[in-house]
Amino acid sequence: MKSKDGTAYAQNYDVIVKWLAAALRGETLEVLGLKTGRIEEVFAFEPADISVKAGRVDVMLRDDTGAIYHVEEQRNLKKTDIFRFAAYHFLGAEQWGVNLTDIILASGEVWAGEKGSRAVTTKSGKYDPVVIDFTERDGRKRLGEIREAVSAGTFENWLELVFLPLYGRETGEARSEIAEEVLRFENELYCEKKISVRLLAATLVMSNRLIDKERLRAFWEEVKMLDIFEIAREEGEIIGIGKGEIIGIEKGKNLGILEDRREMVTDVLIERFGVVLPRILEQIRAIQNPDVLKMLHRQALKCQNLQEFEAVLDLIDN
Repeated sequence: MKSKDGTAYAQNYDVIVKWLAAALRGETLEVLGLKTGRIEEVFAFEPADISVKAGRVDVMLRDDTGAIYHVEEQRNLKKTDIFRFAAYHFLGAEQWGVNLTDIILASGEVWAGEKGSRAVTTKSGKYDPVVIDFTERDGRKRLGEIREAVSAGTFENWLELVFLPLYGRETGEARSEIAEEVLRFENELYCEKKISVRLLAATLVMSNRLIDKERLRAFWEEVKMLDIFEIAREEGEIIGIGKGEIIGIEKGKNLGILEDRREMVTDVLIERFGVVLPRILEQIRAIQNPDVLKMLHRQALKCQNLQEFEAVLDLIDN
């Protein structure tokens, strides 16, 4: 069986933001151990100088006090990641103001920091994000506690289920099994009308690096979720499909192909040239022909710089 790191599976970034928005809006971040107001707005983290790579859990939250939180999930947190987050943080602060807190959801092999701190310091300043180290939480034990609390009718913090697949130090097959167990449990809760399908979908987003692509698809079939909803993009919106409503499945598949090819083009550009201008990303997102995207993928590999690629892009009559 393939590796269970899930790196081959990437959700559409717009879908990630919308799923998490539905799960988080109206909640606080108390489940993470943070005192915040209730979340009023969830939006994409995309400052003008940064190209956001599709497939990352990387969102902005604004609570009812006006505080802003940048939340990013990082598997196998390293010191180099902290430096990268620092650069993002100050670019973000330029756009959204200084009332900005970074929250890093860390799982896998997590850098312990130096002298008990994960802050990075230079002679010009200090960057000290809030790191939520999920390896310190026992996922199997907590799932058992939640099951008991649900049975007793005393469990209320449903948002915790979204983050539960990240708990613990397990790796490989054991990590995949925990994520699947959480998703099965949530499917039971959904069928009992105790949680929304959006919360289940948000948990799937959190699990997408823990379960390999083929197994993830098999899981959905196994728990009979494919006929609960198909996710597609149409004019920027998510289309939800209820049980028994087989609507737009073929269209959803075609849109999925388009998203995969757009992502392939974008990933190559980011890997080869670093920051990609937002206007280029918008042009790529606007393309509706999969064959054109396939051609652009080849051009992204061949072009010597972004200017050459943009010249090709401008020749396309979409």
